[in-house]
Amino acid sequence: MNKQELIEYLLLEMEKYNIHITCDDCFPKNAMVNIKRKLMIYNPTKISAFKIAHELSHVINKDICRGSENDTTNPQEVRANREAVLLLWEIFEANGGSYEYFNVFVNTTNAPFELVESIIKNEYLELHEAITEIFEDEIKVSINKQEMHDYIVDYISYFDVIETVNIYQFLDRYHLSHNFYNMAEIEFKQLLDTV
Repeated sequence: MNKQELIEYLLLEMEKYNIHITCDDCFPKNAMVNIKRKLMIYNPTKISAFKIAHELSHVINKDICRGSENDTTNPQEVRANREAVLLLWEIFEANGGSYEYFNVFVNTTNAPFELVESIIKNEYLELHEAITEIFEDEIKVSINKQEMHDYIVDYISYFDVIETVNIYQFLDRYHLSHNFYNMAEIEFKQLLDTV
């Protein structure tokens, strides 16, 4: 989805809230919404996807009393910025985007780089940690001491003489999480009486 398609999509989303949209090349700001009058006006030469998403957040949250455009001390403005980034990121991912294409996201949405980085990086890292935690729990449930024993017996059968064992290499060879280091170390000690 390119810049113009994204802007058009967001304007359609705005219309779903019964907001009348007017475009004016002479409007001094990039966009502004009046919730009471259900009206949005924007300058097509200045508008960005980020700004429309920001205004859409105000509509969704029914923000009537707001500060100035760049008032970072106003909680409604801070929330609108955050929600705009998250909405745009959701659209970006739905269209095949990912964290690897972070710069493409910033360029397409014209969202402030530092703001996007702080929000998306935190969201991405939290999601990654949650997935890792779930995955590790699954692994812990799916492997038991007997399976570890069988993997180790298979592993040592490839060697004629074993002086030392690199447990990390063993875990990598059998595609096991490094969280099983202690379990593997204990099993190696019992089988080889050295490690």
